Amino acid sequence: MPEPYHFKKRGSYKLSDCHRNGHLIHVRCNFCKLSRYYVPDDLQKIFSDIEVDDVVYQMRCERGGRDHHLTLSAELVSADKRQALTIRRLDKIVYDRRVIWRDERG
Repeated sequence: MPEPYHFKKRGSYKLSDCHRNGHLIHVRCNFCKLSRYYVPDDLQKIFSDIEVDDVVYQMRCERGGRDHHLTLSAELVSADKRQALTIRRLDKIVYDRRVIWRDERG
């Protein structure tokens, strides 16, 4: 019986490669038409060094809360266009710490 063929990913384009090449990540929601630009290094701090195409599976739209309407592109933006853009930068990561109580009879 022949051995099954499993596709091996070679040359995948990761967030670290995107940052090294100077690209910006453009994420757009097709439902509410919200468009944002991100620095790949900031996304790498949140999601780790994943492939650029897999970033949309980790994100949700901020306005609509939907996740299956997002499209992504890695763009090399010229200097004059970059000055006119609003780029979202990572300020801080806050972990939510909640307390849950239970009642014991005794």
